Formats: sequence, C-alpha cells, structure tokens
Amino acid sequence: MDKNIRSVQFIDTYFPIVDGVSQTVHNYAREMGSAVVCPKARGAYDDGQLPYRVIRTHTLPLPLTEYPVGAPRLDGRTLAAVASEKPQILHAHSPFAVGGYAVKCGKKLGIPVVSTFHSKYYDDALNITHSRAAARIVADTVVRHYRKADAVWACSEGTAETLRSYGYKGEILVMENGTTMSVPEEKYGELRERAAAELSLPKGKRICLFVGHLIKHKNLPLILDTFRLLCNESDDYRMLIVGDGYDETAIKKYAEELGLTGGEVIFAGRINDRERLAGVYLNADLFFFPSVYDNAPLVVREAATFGVPSLLTEGSNSAEAVVPNVSGFTAGENAADMAREIRRIFGTPGLVEKVGTEAARTIPKSYAEITAKVRERYAELIESFKAKK
Repeated sequence: MDKNIRSVQFIDTYFPIVDGVSQTVHNYAREMGSAVVCPKARGAYDDGQLPYRVIRTHTLPLPLTEYPVGAPRLDGRTLAAVASEKPQILHAHSPFAVGGYAVKCGKKLGIPVVSTFHSKYYDDALNITHSRAAARIVADTVVRHYRKADAVWACSEGTAETLRSYGYKGEILVMENGTTMSVPEEKYGELRERAAAELSLPKGKRICLFVGHLIKHKNLPLILDTFRLLCNESDDYRMLIVGDGYDETAIKKYAEELGLTGGEVIFAGRINDRERLAGVYLNADLFFFPSVYDNAPLVVREAATFGVPSLLTEGSNSAEAVVPNVSGFTAGENAADMAREIRRIFGTPGLVEKVGTEAARTIPKSYAEITAKVRERYAELIESFKAKK
C-alpha cells in the first residue's frame, strides 16, 4: 500500500469552529499530510499553527447560524491551489458549497472524489427553518451531491441508513471515526484534581457528564428532566454540562424552571483545551448522552478512552458504538426510563467500573488505525478510477 497517496480534504465548516467533523478532517490531514480546503474563518485564526496546508475560500454570510458559507466558485485561486498539491484523490466531508466544489475539482483534474456523510442535514434544516418543505429540499440537495461522488462513505451503519432514508440508493462504505483524546496515565491524578477545583465539583457525588453543543435536538431538555426525577429522590447526583450553543440560554432557563438551581446541574461552558477536557472526563462516573441527532459522536469515544461508560438512547445511531451492559448502557428516550437506568447502574456494585473497562478496551480507535484503512480504500479507488478511464 502506498502510504504517500496525495489527497486533499474539503469541508464547509472548519477551525476555529470545533465539532466532530472538523476534528475528523484535522486528524485525516495531520496523519496523511493532506491539505484542507475550507471557508475563511470569522475573526482571527492562525492556520500556521496547523501541521498541514489550509486553503481558505471566499465566504458568504448565512443568517441564523454561527457558520460561514464557503463560496469557492467565486475564488479563481482555489482550483489552482488544489492542483498545486498534485492530488491523486479528493475527499469531501460535507455536501454543500465547499464539499460540492470537490466534485468540480475532481472533474477538472481527472481524479476520483470520495464523499463522507457525517450529519443529519434534514434535522439541521428543520431546526433552523422550522419548515419540512425546506428541510426536504436540503435533503434532496444532499442526495444529488452524493450521487456525483465516485465513492460514498458514512461514519456508522446508522448514518448510512440516514442517507438512504433521504433517497440515496448507491453503495455506502462505513469508515469509522477515531479519537486523539489521550494523556499519559501519570497525569491523570493532577488533571482530575485541577478540573475538580476549577469547576467546584463536590466530593462523594455521582457525576454524570454531557459534552457537546447546547442545542435542544441533542436532547438537553431530556437530560434536565431526568435529573429532576433523580434529584427528587436523592442528593447523590450531579450533572456536569460542558459546551455552548445557540440554545444555551433556553436550556439554562429550563433548568431554572425545573428548580435545578442548587448545584444539581453545573454548566461549565466550552472547554477547548484538551488536557482540561481530559480532567473533566476523569471526574465523570457516567457519560450521559441521550442524543438521537448525532451519528457517531466523538465524545462517546473520548469518554471511553478514560474508562467512562456512556448511557445512550436505545436504538439511536450513537448507541451503535456500544454493547448494552457490556461496553455501555441504553434506555428509552424518556426521563422515566433514563432515571431508572441511572439508578440501576449506580445501584449495582462494580457495574460502572466493569463496563467502563470494557468501553476503554473496545470503543476508542486511534486515527493512525483509521487512516491506515483510509489509505487502503484510497488506493483501491484510484486504481478503479484509472481502470474505468
């Protein structure tokens, strides 16, 4: 296998905005030496800190969201910059302006394009527009993009099924995401204590943790409803919520309406520093992530790295990562079931530790492992494309 296959990654949202897809692209580029094509950053961001070339395109404002919209077709320099990388294959990680431009570049350069389906774009559009008709138009646009690619990947089986539900009927390869969340074990104690002090975490309590964007369709209201039930019966539990997002104010208000104002729920804000975040994971007993929106959440893999098992919604794409009661837990998508499962988990001696150990052994995969598989598939696609030509 040629480890020096030259590729360029395309994405519609990139640093300084951090999410699971941008982390995937960053690690692909870091491991394989790929350039990244993405929109210009809003505000100051130094691409020079990254160990690979970043090609920024023109952008247009997009109302109602924090995300800029790339406009590479308005920038005649983008194609020349991509061509200067002498790529053998292009990889799109989004189906819109920049991801779609990868297909155009592939045709111009005469090389194959693979496109990965990462997100539930129909749900995103519905949440922003509150219009099923508009969301359906977005889903149809997504399907047209993937039909133009030479190969289509998804980050989990459930994610592939989501794309099929939009109307895509072609072949889909599952290529998992990895994680880079690791620190030397000798630093665990220091990082744990530092995070506990910074966040004023109480001792002797069961700490449940959520990390992610604070948006309602990640089931944050369900987390709060569950904690209201738990705290009605016991003062043994604390819920630590890390992240920010456009529903943050509404979610905090809902916590107040539920009377969760006595330290039962701790909002820590966004934590970008990896060591600080590692300290947060090390303080958690259970990762509580009931989202049915996410596909293959990186945060579940990060938690597992530190032996923290996850409680996920039964039947969700997120739950695909775990074997119930072996490497994680699942419950029905309602507060009563979630609260009942949390009581069972902590009420069964040794269960959290046993399942956390198995989660650490089976769930996290390094990006070195993942990109080795990516290179193999790239090589096959390049040879197949040449044969067809």
